[in-house]
Amino acid sequence: MTAAIEAHGLKRRFRRGRWTLKDCSFRLPAGRVRGPSGPDGAGRSTLPALAAGVLKPTEGRLTAPAREAIAYVPQGEPLHPQPTIAETLRTGADVDPGRWDPDQVAAGTLMEAGGPDPARRGRALSRGRRSRPAPAPALGKRPTLLLLDEAVSGVDPLGGPVGDQEAAA
Repeated sequence: MTAAIEAHGLKRRFRRGRWTLKDCSFRLPAGRVRGPSGPDGAGRSTLPALAAGVLKPTEGRLTAPAREAIAYVPQGEPLHPQPTIAETLRTGADVDPGRWDPDQVAAGTLMEAGGPDPARRGRALSRGRRSRPAPAPALGKRPTLLLLDEAVSGVDPLGGPVGDQEAAA
C-alpha cells in the first residue's frame, strides 16, 4: 500500500535546545485518518507543520506528496477578522483555480449543520463560529493529503446553534 507520509529518524529542535520530536519514525498508508497524541510539547503541532513544509526537520527525513497536493490547516485563528467568509473562500479559488472544487468548499464550511452566514466578517463571529469554516479552503483545494492541527478545536461537537450569540457585524 502506498504511503501518504513516511518519516525516518525525524527530529526537530527549537530554540534553547528543546526537542519537540526525537527519533520519530512512522509510515502512514494512503487513505487513512490518523491523529497524533501525546502531552504538551510532544510534537502534535510540529508534525503536520513539518509534513506541510512550513517547518524543516533538524535531522531525519520526511517524505510527503508534492506541496501543491497538500492542504494544511494550522491551529489558531482560522479566519482573518476583516473579510467575510465568502470573500475568504473566493481568495482560495483565485489562488488555485485549477484545483478548486466549490462542492468541497460547501461541504467544508458545514453550512448545512448550522454553520455561520457566509456574509459575516470573521471579527463578528464567536471563536467556535470562526472555526467551523476553517477547513473549507483546504478541502476546496482537493488535496491528496489533508493536515489538520486542531483546526476545529473550538467547534461544538454537537454542531447545532443554540441561538444567535454572535457579535454584531
